[in-house]
Amino acid sequence: MSAREHCAAELAEKLARRGFAPACVGTVLARLRRENYLSEERFAEFFIRSRMQRGETPWLAAEKARLKGGEHAAVAEAQRDAEAGFDEERACRQLLRQRDPQRRYRDDERQWRRQARFLQNKGYRTATILRVLKED
Repeated sequence: MSAREHCAAELAEKLARRGFAPACVGTVLARLRRENYLSEERFAEFFIRSRMQRGETPWLAAEKARLKGGEHAAVAEAQRDAEAGFDEERACRQLLRQRDPQRRYRDDERQWRRQARFLQNKGYRTATILRVLKED
């Protein structure tokens, strides 16, 4: 079993689903924060980093972290840090080569569209996708 960072909203939801009273949940979350077992900053950093390792862009990873309930300020800070060293075109190219090492998309329009959709779903901008797909 591997542990991962959780945001306060995720933990609160888990505890509520298990039948704990809201007052109890609040007390537990406060203690976890106080003893540094729960950190919105660590959650945001870990979540964005792990999603980027799967090929997502920092802004898409940050959006998903917010949807999970991550604190907006912590997510924004982690997003800024991630974007500082992020080269979108290089990452897009690397992901495409990983996904299609034989570069079948060059000869097959259906594959080309499929790869373009895949990259769009990972958060890459259309201009970047077109530039990378049209490279020789």
